Amino acid sequence: MEKLITFGSMTNAMKAKELLRRHRIPATLIRTPAKLRRGSCGYSLVIPKRFSEAAELVERSGIPYRGIYADGAQ
Repeated sequence: MEKLITFGSMTNAMKAKELLRRHRIPATLIRTPAKLRRGSCGYSLVIPKRFSEAAELVERSGIPYRGIYADGAQ
């Protein structure tokens, strides 16, 4: 599994993507994989590099997120 951070809305995912862009951390926006979705909606950022740093930035930012997944574990 890819390293990703899941969000309940497109808006929060886009805010987090912009935050990471400002820190020069690449991220790709995708629909959350079905096995990780809670309900019918969800978006995720796939973060191939500097994942730990990215996760910490999102946690400290106050942007609401649903989960942080690295290699299949939360």
